Amino acid sequence: MKIGVLTIHGLEFHPNGRLDQAARHRDHHLMLINPYQLVCVLENQGPGIHDCNDAVTNDLPDVVLPRQGSPMGEYGFVILRQFQAMGIPLVNGLEGVTIARHQYITLQSLAAAGIPVPDTCFVTRKALFFDAVDRVGGYPVVVKQPSGMGGDGVFKIDDPTQADTCVNARLDPVKGLLVQRFFPVSGRMDARILVVGGRVAGAMTLSPAPDDFRTNIHRRGRAAAFDPPALWQHMAVAAAKACGLDIAGIDMMGKKSGSPCVVEVNYSPGFRGLEAATGIDIAMEIIDFAVHKAHAASTR
Repeated sequence: MKIGVLTIHGLEFHPNGRLDQAARHRDHHLMLINPYQLVCVLENQGPGIHDCNDAVTNDLPDVVLPRQGSPMGEYGFVILRQFQAMGIPLVNGLEGVTIARHQYITLQSLAAAGIPVPDTCFVTRKALFFDAVDRVGGYPVVVKQPSGMGGDGVFKIDDPTQADTCVNARLDPVKGLLVQRFFPVSGRMDARILVVGGRVAGAMTLSPAPDDFRTNIHRRGRAAAFDPPALWQHMAVAAAKACGLDIAGIDMMGKKSGSPCVVEVNYSPGFRGLEAATGIDIAMEIIDFAVHKAHAASTR
């Protein structure tokens, strides 16, 4: 089976390399699809795809995994819609990718499904920013760009002076900013739970580096295997469903004794840290589900 991965990276990028290993182990072929090297066409015979040399691309995947992350541009959505129109199944689909690439729309979807989220405001004007700080409990607050990954575009703001500097530098009135309640690291537990096909495939706790509040692995966050309580597992699966995702990295946060909330949902989660912490072959989990979805689509 030919499994397409929508990405601008090559096999040297860890998730792509691991997915390629897993695919070859199952005797499948992984195709890396750079959307900016393809041309979508609508002709008499229906939708099609040409490569950058204007040759018709006949070597099409049987299933496609969108893995560009939140920076995916509009053309990525055009390509995904084109694949969908050509009858090629997506893991994850257009609705899920649209929701998960925007952090506030993600929180809206979670809250609408009754899933707890941090107190959050979305603002597009400087005058509204300071009111939002009061609404989420005052300083310190966390400020986030609506689209970001790996902790990029996430800042802790401690006082009005920092806020003024941040707003002047970061607030794009077209894109907006999220202003979110800050939870102190002390007494807090952060977890990443990977959901694949409606079940928990693996989980880890995350601890930030001593000089940071973000727990991302590439920011020197530390990971450990985690056996989530039933409530955490149920909430993670429900969060993926609320966002319309087959595969999702669910970032959760809570007091070490108490109910958690869902902070972020990632439709193209990295899994180097999760594999290292748990020993689970996450790449194989993803490949097996993609093949399952392709087979299910072919029998309809």
